[in-house]
Amino acid sequence: MVTSLPPGSLDFLAAEPAPVTRQPAPDADRLPQATTDQLMRIPGIDGVWIERDAGGRRVVVLHYTPGGATTHLPGTVEGLPTRIVGGEPIRAQQHPTLLQPMSPK
Repeated sequence: MVTSLPPGSLDFLAAEPAPVTRQPAPDADRLPQATTDQLMRIPGIDGVWIERDAGGRRVVVLHYTPGGATTHLPGTVEGLPTRIVGGEPIRAQQHPTLLQPMSPK
């Protein structure tokens, strides 16, 4: 199938690709490490991060695994409101192919 594209629409293919660099999150979107460590010591919390709500305001998200009352969890952290989410525990997983034994050479 042949498509006709406007002139110059594929000019980006003629140039070298631009390198992709990972930019660190702005400090405003990070909690101090000591605060994160303190939150992660609360029983049931297995994840902490900052998101923006629908209005663009920053909120601290606390991933809380056990069901039941969350009254012991903080309502604010570092002056930001918290949002409690939950579900299955957050666990590191290995890719299935990495679990295969390596063959000797």
